[in-house]
Amino acid sequence: MSTTIPDPCTVVRTNPHPGRGSVLVLGTPRGGTSVVAGICHMLGVPMGRDIDASNMEDREFRRLRTLPFSGERTSAFFADLRRDNPIAGVKDPAAIDWLPEHYHVVPEPMLVVVSRDVYAVAQREEVSGSTFFDALQGAIRRKYAVLDFVQRVADPLIVVSYERLMQDPQLAVESLAEFLGVGAESELIDRIVSRVRPHADMPNDVNFVNARVEYELECLPASSSRHGSTRHAG
Repeated sequence: MSTTIPDPCTVVRTNPHPGRGSVLVLGTPRGGTSVVAGICHMLGVPMGRDIDASNMEDREFRRLRTLPFSGERTSAFFADLRRDNPIAGVKDPAAIDWLPEHYHVVPEPMLVVVSRDVYAVAQREEVSGSTFFDALQGAIRRKYAVLDFVQRVADPLIVVSYERLMQDPQLAVESLAEFLGVGAESELIDRIVSRVRPHADMPNDVNFVNARVEYELECLPASSSRHGSTRHAG
């Protein structure tokens, strides 16, 4: 019997436009989307223009879910996000509740789905004040909603196992970099891997936004392409 541990990531549909696109990190609340979005950001994919470093969510994108549907507003958001960046993204674990009706205006979508054990998700939500069964039902509902949605569309898709990511962060980072089509030297990979920690308090224990800034200042030449016009907020 083979004892090989499966890759933390499964590429379901390959990416035909490496290094270019709108990356959407989907999953469930408390399901590991923050750390995966943080990895993408450190790999050179700006995860928003006004990023909340405590959860790697763009504040304006998060606000869209509270507003009446407007394809024009969503389209303008992504146009602004991509204006200075051939590849950029957003993360919102509740996006599946409203994303399907906005999806047609997202330019060149690339889907990164994070899967975590729903019982672990419910336990984390319970700590935050939710009842266990309400949290469990919510996690299951969103997990199946994400699955149904990504099966219906034909865009590039990678699925990341949160549990296996924690077991082998280096392989997960390398797989994500390859899928996204972004170069990642060993120095950058090492920096990212050192920040993948279970139950880390963001941004106090781990701050992916600041870590990317530090990497750019210390390792990238001034003339190289850096995250364009992203407001780094804590």
